Amino acid sequence: MSHSTTPSKPPRTYTASPPLGAQRLTCSRCGRTYNFPVPGATVRCECGWHYVNDHGHIEEEFKPRLGV
Repeated sequence: MSHSTTPSKPPRTYTASPPLGAQRLTCSRCGRTYNFPVPGATVRCECGWHYVNDHGHIEEEFKPRLGV
């Protein structure tokens, strides 16, 4: 009996974040896309960069995940 050669179903991602809206924040290092943060909020990218919305101006800061 051979295995099926049909493609897999598309993956299902579960997240507490709402769907991406019109404004998006794209990490300039790795290209991941996130919801645009509200003023004062921080977005932590998986590559270690943090993006803070300072009243419409995005500030970048690198914080290693392991504190190295």
